[in-house]
Amino acid sequence: MTRLTEADVTTLTRDLEAFEARLLEATGLDLRDLALRTAVDGDRCVQLHGARIAAVPMSSGDGVIPGFSACVVATLLHLGCDAWMTTQPDVSGIQAAAAAGASVLFIADDHRFIALSLTKGCSIDDDPATADGYVTALEAAAGGLGGREVLLLGLGPVGRAAARRLASRDAKVFVVEQDEERVVAASEVGLEFETTDLAGGLARCDLIFDATPAAGIIDAGDVGPQTISAVPGLPSAFTGAAQEALGVRHIHDPLAIGVAVMAARALL
Repeated sequence: MTRLTEADVTTLTRDLEAFEARLLEATGLDLRDLALRTAVDGDRCVQLHGARIAAVPMSSGDGVIPGFSACVVATLLHLGCDAWMTTQPDVSGIQAAAAAGASVLFIADDHRFIALSLTKGCSIDDDPATADGYVTALEAAAGGLGGREVLLLGLGPVGRAAARRLASRDAKVFVVEQDEERVVAASEVGLEFETTDLAGGLARCDLIFDATPAAGIIDAGDVGPQTISAVPGLPSAFTGAAQEALGVRHIHDPLAIGVAVMAARALL
């Protein structure tokens, strides 16, 4: 996936309630319910309300994305957490957050985005959290994944995590991936899928998980009334016309679902 821009995160911060309304219409789940359904196994309980969580800007690499930490905080506040962004970045911000009683820190650089639990001594990575959250959304929108055929675009970090989660939900996964090394590597770690080309996969599958950075490769003529798309990153593989045809069945945001699942898992 591509690096988010200030415009990406500003738009989500401004339109978070509108995104949740579309999510609810498509899946029957709001953001909090989706996160809990993804994170919670069995009778374990997660207390999001009032959880003290700090987002710490990190200046390494290409530097802070303006608005990124504020968007994380807006999402956490929407979930009912007691969340804030530290005024200082990097180590000073981490120190200030710990001193203020944060139980979880959200930190990101050019390569990793994690929720770091200070109470449990563990971290939750964005890639599997995002993948799993979107599989939950796809499953809810489709009324279940057992025995269903799902077209997965890409076998990068999010795609591999999605393949694993889809298989755990008894879906039959068909993968479009041009990098043969990625295909081999995914097979070697035990992921179960069949490879296909895009045209064949679109003809066969109504459920599509987009984990590729390729933009606009699926047009309005490629989608039907039963098509449901889960699109966790930017850009979308669906053209503007395809997105319009799908409406709320184009389940897409650049950050909120991942943040929500990360928070729920960090607080388990």
